[in-house]
Amino acid sequence: MDRGPIITQFEHALRVVKHLRNLLLLSIASHTCLRMANLPQALPPRRATRVHLANPTPAVLRFQDGSRAVGNLQIISVAGGLLSLSQPLHPNTRASLMFLTDGGPVLGKAEMLSPLSRTQQAFRFIALDQNNQRNLQLGIQSHLNQNLDEEQWIAKYRSALTHQAPPPRVLKIILGSVAFGILVVLSAAHFLNFELLK
Repeated sequence: MDRGPIITQFEHALRVVKHLRNLLLLSIASHTCLRMANLPQALPPRRATRVHLANPTPAVLRFQDGSRAVGNLQIISVAGGLLSLSQPLHPNTRASLMFLTDGGPVLGKAEMLSPLSRTQQAFRFIALDQNNQRNLQLGIQSHLNQNLDEEQWIAKYRSALTHQAPPPRVLKIILGSVAFGILVVLSAAHFLNFELLK
């Protein structure tokens, strides 16, 4: 039995399979690339809302050895904030931080970061339970609402000033005419009085 044509047909079938396999792999690769290109891009972590406090907000730091430091909060967020202290603390110093917000008292563990100046010390919260976190969020939201109310009031006031209707031109003309008429009558009376005295 002559196996030449069978081997030739088999070799041809192998070439076709290899060719189809390459096309299949190419199709899978291109499909995968298209799907990966359509995946949502990872969003950068959103920065916590920070509130700049206009009024002094007393804060107390209690250290592990029992000593205390007193300062004022200048900036606060759920992640940390900025304290005004009489002298800065060493970075990585840990303490219990206590302060009062409109949402209630807040007590959490804080770690001091690098000082920004001789009196300003940045910190981050390392432990804050749910109740204290809720009080802090309520206090921040209350402060944001107050700022929004003030900004809306200022915007309305500015709008009222810029849209204030000037006195009507007709009113100016009438008042000018009345003033001119009074001046004419007074001048005439003065002239007549002067003529009578002669």
